Parts: sequence; structure tokens; C-alpha cells
Amino acid sequence: MKVILVNPVSMLIEKSEKIRNFLKPIPPLGLAYIASVLEKGGIEVVIIDQFAEKMDNDALVKAVMRHSPDVVAFSCLTPTIKNTLFLIGQIKALKPETRIVLGNIHPTLFSKELLESGLVDAVVRGEGEYSMLELMVAFREGRSLEEVKGVSFIKGSKVYHNPDREPVKDLDSIPYPAWNLLDLAKYDYCPLVGLNRTKFLPILASRGCPYQCVFCAQEKIHKKIRYRKTKNIVDEIEYMHNSYGISCFAFNDPFFPFSIQQGLEFCDEIFSRGLEKKIKWIAESRVDKVNLELLKMMKRAGAYLVMYGFEVGTQKILDTLKKDSTLEQALQAMEFTKKAGIYSLGLFMLGAPGETKEDCEETIRFSKKLDCTIAKFNIVVPYPGTALFDRCKTEFDLENSERFMSWLDWSPQVNYKDMIYVSDTMDARELVGLQRKAMFQFYFRPRSIVRHIKLTPFRDLCVGGWLLLKQQFKSLNGR
Repeated sequence: MKVILVNPVSMLIEKSEKIRNFLKPIPPLGLAYIASVLEKGGIEVVIIDQFAEKMDNDALVKAVMRHSPDVVAFSCLTPTIKNTLFLIGQIKALKPETRIVLGNIHPTLFSKELLESGLVDAVVRGEGEYSMLELMVAFREGRSLEEVKGVSFIKGSKVYHNPDREPVKDLDSIPYPAWNLLDLAKYDYCPLVGLNRTKFLPILASRGCPYQCVFCAQEKIHKKIRYRKTKNIVDEIEYMHNSYGISCFAFNDPFFPFSIQQGLEFCDEIFSRGLEKKIKWIAESRVDKVNLELLKMMKRAGAYLVMYGFEVGTQKILDTLKKDSTLEQALQAMEFTKKAGIYSLGLFMLGAPGETKEDCEETIRFSKKLDCTIAKFNIVVPYPGTALFDRCKTEFDLENSERFMSWLDWSPQVNYKDMIYVSDTMDARELVGLQRKAMFQFYFRPRSIVRHIKLTPFRDLCVGGWLLLKQQFKSLNGR
């Protein structure tokens, strides 16, 4: 049996060669894990990353047909589901007997609707490795799907939802991701403060999250919190470095390290193998999970950049987001990060429920006070699976799924009606103007300009500067 695993793009990206060329791909960790389990189970696997390969839909369908697979499985986020269904229609038209399987967050949440479309044979819900393996074995042996936990399927006109599969208890029991099935040269550009032409891979140290942020859907896929052993995490880093020449790793966890003590143990394990001289690594952390001692050790152990979800600049809105942290902790974390000499990326959002224009202005001021190396200002998007989506899901049109992309429109004429969500306290035009203002005020400060001239490749500096100027010009002209 041959299975093709596809990482599709959204219809918006598929139609725009400029966007495909401008954005940079990230290795599909979930598909690489599923592929490793399938290979170990005796299933022939191919991975096609449409984004990394810069394929349009015609090229992708031709690639699938060349392999003549028995099963094509798509990993689907909400913004990609529309294009995925189009691709499935093309594949089914050319080879009707091909079985189609969907997985990831969107199919997990909308399995019934997708199966009733008539295009999909089965949906793998939640964590997919072992459900997918059992499903493929059932297909191969012609067995009923009713015994495969974690799977929904259609038989005749009836949709069946099998019981959930228990999450994998020991994450270290899962084989390493099958990176051998991808052209890693396609992932040699990590444009974060000077990490350029550097092959990088994501690495997973945990699954699940103990926090309940209203904008996150972690718990819909990972229902239990599990942590890998620190030694085994470093074993994987060492193996990937020696086997593939990878010199940069990006932790794919809600936050890493898990605690100050675990972070110190991780650094000691890096030191014991001399890896601090060979690798760099990036992680997202929480402002209440670091101190100066840990960050200094992380710097010595190869930590290059730490991302913090600062989110907003007012405690009132931070509390409504259920972030479970304070502005004072954010300021202290950034002070420690600077003293440790680690680059930082601050993640901010604009347009949260109940947030006013004045609140957003305070977020802009707070971002400049924090003065992280890089700042991202996203307009709030209530993704399916989040508590925020559940509050107002009747307002959303899932047929137009591209509207769930982190909203940003560089075109001269912005269609504000395309925004998926604007809170009652804000105006769409006003909100977009605040996003542009945030970018301009943060990056066009003298210290920020000097910093990025030193760190950013000349080509990226020119492109970024042009985009910011264009953004500000539109804002000044009321667009």
C-alpha cells in the first residue's frame, strides 16, 4: 500500500506566486511523525509539501498521479480546507478509487460536515500517528473501520464517529520524524535576526498545555499534558545534527523549557555533549517561566531567540484572554532576556474582545517599552477550536475559510468586509490602521533601525522597509 501525505496551501497562496515566493516554509512536523510511524508499520509513504515545493494545484495533482497512491491524506488547518477540497475533487476525477483521509485541527472539529461532502472517506481526529497506522492497515486488509479508535468515517450515507484514541502516554516511544522523506534543502531559510541560509528543523518536547488562553486550540488535539525526558530531547537534537547536518532547531511547544529546573537540566545535557558549539535553537516561552540564571545558561547552551506571547499592553485585556500572567512579569522577562544576550520576538494582538482603540494604543506603547528585537502585531482571529470562536461561531462563514488567515492585506484597496472578526468596540478600518501604526512606530525608531541594519540581510531589509512604507502611506491616505 502506498500513502501520500500532503501539506496543502490555502487558495489565496495557491493563486499568488508573489506570496508563495515571499513566505518561507516550515518543515511539517506532524506529517513527518505520522510518516515515521507508517514506515515502521510497513506502509510505503511519500510526503508532498505544496508550500515548500512552490507547487500550484495542477503541479500537485500531477505529482500525486505520478505516484498512483492508494490513499492521499491531507493535513488541514481552517485556512487551507477550501483548497484541500478542490484538490480532492481533482484527484477523485482522475482516480476515483483513491481513498481520501483528512487530519489536523479543522477535520477534527468538522468531521461530520467533511464526510457528508462525499469527497472524504475518513477523518483522523486528534493525535494522528497510531490512528492513521491502524486505518491504513484496515484499508490494506479490507477490514471494517469500526474498530479503529480516533477515526470518523462514512458508510453508505451514515457518518460514524469511533471512540477517541487515548493520547500517547510516552512521547519518547514515537519514532523520530521521517525527515528523510523531505528535501531539507527547501527549509534552509529561517529569517529571524540573521539566521539565513541555515537548515533548521522543528522539534517537539511536549504535547498539551496547562493554560487556557481563549485564542488557542491546543486542547482540541492534545487532551493531556505530557513531557518528554530531557535526555531524549537532546538525543534527538544530536541525532538530527549528526545525520542531517542540522545546526538550528526550533521548539514547537507552547513553551520551553517546561520549568526553570528542567531548563537548567537541558542546558547541562547540551554542555555534556559539546553541542553548544555546534547548534543554535529557538523556543517560545512564557514570561513567568524564566529567570536571569536560566536565560544566561540558555544563551551559553545555544539559545538564539526566545519568543514571548506578550499579547496586549493592558492587564484588563490580558486577564480576559486568560493568559495567567502580568505586565510586570513581561517587563522583567524582557529585562532578563536582554541581560542574557538572547534575541527576542514579541507577539502582540490587536482587536481582542472588549479592547478599545485606547487599549490598542497602550499595546503599541508597551511594545516599545519592552523593546524586543522583533515584534509581530496580528489582528485577532477566532480560530475554530478556541474559546473565542465558540463565543461567536454563528457569525462565521466557514465556506470562505481564507478569511481565517491572520488578517493582512497589502493590496492598495483593502476590502474591510473580508475581516473575519471585529469586536463590538472597534471599527475594521480603525483596527487595520492601528496595526499599521504599530508596525511603523515600533520599527521606525532609531534604535530599531540600527539594530535591524546590523542583523538583517540587505535584500530582506529592502523588502521589509518597502512594505512598511507602503503600509504607512496607505494609513495616511485613509485606506
